[in-house]
Formats: sequence, C-alpha cells, structure tokens
Amino acid sequence: MILLKEKGLRLSIRPLIISACLLAFSGLNTAHALSLMDIYMRAKQHDADILIAESRYQAEVQAKPIARANVLPQANLIANTTDVSQETDGDTFGVAGRDVDFNDHGYTLSITQALYHHDYYIQLRQADDSVARASVDLDASYQDLIQRTAEAYFNVLAEQDNLTFRQSEIEAIQRQLEQAQKRFEVGLIAITDVKEAQASYDLAVASEIEAQNALEISKDALEVIIAERAESLNLLSDRMELITPDPNDVQEWINKALDQNLSLLSSEYTTKIAQQEIKLQQSRHYPTLDIVASHNDTDTGGLSGSRETEDMRIGIELNIPLVAGGRTYYQTKEARYRAEQSLNEYEKIRRETIKNTRDAYLNVISGISRVKALARALESTEAAAQAAEAGFQVGTRTSVDVLLALQETFRAKRDYSRARYDYLLSTLNLKQATGSLNVDDLLQIDGWLN
Repeated sequence: MILLKEKGLRLSIRPLIISACLLAFSGLNTAHALSLMDIYMRAKQHDADILIAESRYQAEVQAKPIARANVLPQANLIANTTDVSQETDGDTFGVAGRDVDFNDHGYTLSITQALYHHDYYIQLRQADDSVARASVDLDASYQDLIQRTAEAYFNVLAEQDNLTFRQSEIEAIQRQLEQAQKRFEVGLIAITDVKEAQASYDLAVASEIEAQNALEISKDALEVIIAERAESLNLLSDRMELITPDPNDVQEWINKALDQNLSLLSSEYTTKIAQQEIKLQQSRHYPTLDIVASHNDTDTGGLSGSRETEDMRIGIELNIPLVAGGRTYYQTKEARYRAEQSLNEYEKIRRETIKNTRDAYLNVISGISRVKALARALESTEAAAQAAEAGFQVGTRTSVDVLLALQETFRAKRDYSRARYDYLLSTLNLKQATGSLNVDDLLQIDGWLN
C-alpha cells in the first residue's frame, strides 16, 4: 500500500503537467500560424541550397558570352618607356663616340580577327548546351526546394500530432490507472492489474518525452530551410481529397518522365557537351586563319640623334599545327572516355527515373488505399476501446484489455495522420519525377490546410 501511495503521489502531480502542456499547445495554435506557402516563400529567400543553385546558374550562363568573345575582334595595346645611358668608343659612321643619355618610348596596337577557328565554333555550341543545362539544373533545384519544404512542413505536423496523441494517451491511461486503484482497494481486482496499468502509464510518459524531442528535431530541420523558428503551422483539414493520378496508367507516367525529368534532361546535355569535347580536341589538329593588323610608333635616341619610327601592317596569318608531342592525341582519347562515362551515367539516371516514377505512382495509389483503410481501422479501434472499457466496468474485461485497446486506438490515430501526409508527399514525388512539379501543387495542398 505504501508503494501505491507513492505512485498515487506521482499521479496527483502528473495531471498538472499534462494540463500545462495542452494549454501551451493550444496557445501555440492560437498564435499566427504559417501556411505551407508562407514557409515556401521564406525558403525561396533563405534556403542555402537554392541560393547556391542561383549563384551557380549565374556563373554558368557566362559561358555563352565567354565563348562568343573568341570570334569577336581582339585588340591589344602595349606601351613602353625606357631610360638609356649609352657609352660609345670610336667612330660610328663618321661620328665620334661619346656618352649619350636618352629615352626610348613608344606603343604597339595590334588587332586580330578570327576568320577560321574550328574550335571556337565548337565552344559556342558547348556554351549553348551548358547554358541550357544550367537552366534545367536551376529548375530542378526549385522543384527540390518545393519537395524539401513540403516534407519538412509535414514532418513537423506529424510529430506535432504524435505528441498530441501521446498526451491524450497519458490522460486515458491515467484515468484507467485511477479506476484500477479504486477497484483494487475494494477488492474487485488483483494488484497485478494495477501494476499493469502503472507500467503502461510509465511507458506512455517515456513515449511522450521521445515525441517532444522528435518534434523539436523536426522544427530544427525546417529552420535550416527557412532560417527561422516556425512555432505554429497550419494543420491539415478534413477537406483533403484523395486524388487518383491522371492518367491512371503507370506507363504513361514513365513515358512522361523520360521526356521531362529534369535530372535526365541535365544528363542529356552533359552527354552532348562531352561528345562535343571530342570534336574540340580533334580540332587542335586543324589550321587556323586570322586577319592581323598592327600599328607601331617608336621614339628613340642615340649617338646619331633622336628619331621616330612609325610602322603599320595588315595581313592574313595562317597557323598550321604540326607536332605537339602527342598532347592533342591523348586529349582526344581522354575526351572519348569522358563521353563514354557520360553515356553510362545517362543510362543509370534513365533507369533510376523509370524506377522512381513507378515507385512514386505506386506510392500514390497505395497511399490512397492506406488512408482509407486506416480511417476504417481508427473507427474500429475506437469502438473496440469503448467496448473494452464498458466490459471492464461490468467485470467481463480486465484492465489489461482496456490498456491494449487504448494503445491500439492511439496507434491508429498516429498512423492515419502520418498516412495522410505521406500521401501528399507521394503526389509531389510523382510530379517531381515527371518534371512537372510547380508552385500550383503547393497552392492546392495549401487550400486543404487550416
């Protein structure tokens, strides 16, 4: 009995803690809650990955003007000035030697215009593909941001639901424990029933601590994306619809993914660039042809006196590579292996795209069935818990039966809640696999939030 009094003391304190937690949780929901679109707009501004992707894109699009610069006129101006101290012995052209100090100065202006450089035109095509790939990669980064934001958002909601269910479970078990103690005191049940109820209560308290920790961790993950603490989020309402993929044919989704998947498109551009690199290295064998022009103006002095020289030239320069020590041969060979590597990587991504699309489609289909099944399971477990509690009151069921029924009920609530979030994430995964994920998909989900 002393042991029961000690446990009874613990129970008298526990309701106050639970009430405080529920009050804090209720107050959290009454504060200004952020919607999914609110979180996404903050993520666009602060997510480190998307900022990196945008900077990378801006850097990569410079490839086009850099490559175009090669075929535009090139001009260089070189100027010089030199102080000279000259000492001459003997006669030079009848002029007696002497010490002379003078200054040499002048400039050279040279202009070159490429007429034929096969490598320049290949680099232009490579630049076009590089810019196209950069655009695809940036779009993929935005789609990834949508997916990561939604996943972090619903992880918070799932952990928040789990904590709420744990707290409700504690309250229900606490009531059952109090009833068991009273029935034991009047001799209606054995002490083992009380101990079973106490054990279930203690385990529920431990689970609540884990749920609280998991909630904070999920908020940390969301904070990494939006750079602020989101204490209150809009909740998923009963307005959420279970929408079957349209078209309802996995092969059509796979075909769409093979045409539009952004990772696959990016790999395709990488393959094109690698194949062009072979031609670029081979072009090192080709001759080049340029228009060259120069203007040279020099003022100098010396023993014979100062003089000014002006020289202007214009012509065509042909450059024919002969021997480079095998460098061009081996660079071409290297480029071929790089191109072969890119083809193998493309094939790998193509296969992964097919798998990911099929998996995402099946997850959506099974997610719909799972949500419906868990909704029915929740109704059944709630009815079973009520029946077990009624049976306990009349002595036909034990407290263990009631506790197990309560645990099954709260487990069903948690699974049903998680299944709804997983379904929504699966729909986003399917859109991402086919390259069609956009903000409108978030807006649709946002309309189902309260």
